[in-house]
Amino acid sequence: MPHNIDRLESLVQLAREPSPEKRRDLLREVTDLFLEAPEQLNDHETEHFADIIGKIAFDLEMEVRRHLAEKLSTIEWAPHSLVKALANDEIEVARPVLTNSGVLRNADLIDIVKRRSQEHLLAVSKRQSVAEEVSDSLVERGNGTVLESLARNQGAELSRKSMEAMVSRSEKNEALHEPLVTRRDLPGDLMNEMFWQVSAALRQHILSTVNDIDENQLDEIIGETETWFDAEQREESLSQAERFVIRKEKMNQLDAALISQLVRQGRVPELVAAFARLIKTDLRMARRIVFDNSGEALAMASKAFEIDQATFSDLLMLLDANEERSRSDHNSLLGVYGRMTTEAAQRAIRFWRTRKQVMSRQQ
Repeated sequence: MPHNIDRLESLVQLAREPSPEKRRDLLREVTDLFLEAPEQLNDHETEHFADIIGKIAFDLEMEVRRHLAEKLSTIEWAPHSLVKALANDEIEVARPVLTNSGVLRNADLIDIVKRRSQEHLLAVSKRQSVAEEVSDSLVERGNGTVLESLARNQGAELSRKSMEAMVSRSEKNEALHEPLVTRRDLPGDLMNEMFWQVSAALRQHILSTVNDIDENQLDEIIGETETWFDAEQREESLSQAERFVIRKEKMNQLDAALISQLVRQGRVPELVAAFARLIKTDLRMARRIVFDNSGEALAMASKAFEIDQATFSDLLMLLDANEERSRSDHNSLLGVYGRMTTEAAQRAIRFWRTRKQVMSRQQ
């Protein structure tokens, strides 16, 4: 297209016109000329267009540049240098190319994420696909709104490190709960970790995914790290309650009958220690299950170890010494317990172990 290049050179002279209206007309004409057949231009010609369009556009008001950005945002052969310049402009100009342009490279996006506003980051998070290294930068610098948008974007690739960071930040940002829990690629152990902080509806969603766990893989993870729970190697640091439970276990008496006995006797420390030993977790996790405000985790654990409904009801009352749970809530939990199958509850217990096992393996 040599004749078009010659034509462009003559058009550049019009850019010196003081009238903004004439320069807007010039920009429109040059842009339309480029868009006639951008795929037919070689690299030199494309950059020539970019240089001329840029000289005109960046001397005009923002609205003109925004219109240009919208036009170029879906053009596969748009000049890289020009699109990059528009992506670094004010957000009203940058937004369409940041969200839609396939011309921008990952390095361009990472540079923008590191230097530009949260609104720029938000636009990047909404791209049809976001590479893992770009997501890492967004998670490192993005605010809660950016992270929520990224979590909702199923086309965004998230590294394990970024997912862990997002799950951690979700503890103080409820808006992250639903988009993270419903991601198809969220690892089971991180979903498990979120179980303790999400709503009842999302807990049901988490538990409904238990069926999808690869139990062979889970067994392998647990098997590799089973030694972390060797209580006899830490005998000197055990509490009296833990010693009591270990003795019962050695006598093959760590079962539902023991739980019933401890409930009747009101021995809460021993109950916590018994659940820890049954679930094969530490006391911290056992306390989270036993004292979980919703009562759902306790219902799950009780069902898994075949603790009868009457004992579970007594256990709820024992742990609600301040009578904060209403009779309606109490009955609702009994209903949850009753509808749950032992098999599903046992799978959930195995699911809860995963996070602790993975963390132990990594240490």
